[in-house]
Amino acid sequence: MLYKILLLSLLLELFTVVSRVVFGSMKDRYRTIKFRYKVRIHHGYIGLLLILLYGFYPQEVFLILGGALFLSDALHHFVVLPIWVKRTEFP
Repeated sequence: MLYKILLLSLLLELFTVVSRVVFGSMKDRYRTIKFRYKVRIHHGYIGLLLILLYGFYPQEVFLILGGALFLSDALHHFVVLPIWVKRTEFP
């Protein structure tokens, strides 16, 4: 199960990075979105919600998807962003 979580989180992060490169830089997209919406929901939060849901409904898909979303968000903030923008948060 752990390898499924790791593989899915790497695929999600790869999709995130590629989509940001194709559709514009992080900085430009964030400035556009920042003024429209005051609350940002990270996919890590959704992952935590799915992991909690696994406690009530023990379906493996909740744990795998939740773990992958949470790990992908952590990878994004603590690996990709420091490399890309030299910070752990959006500029």
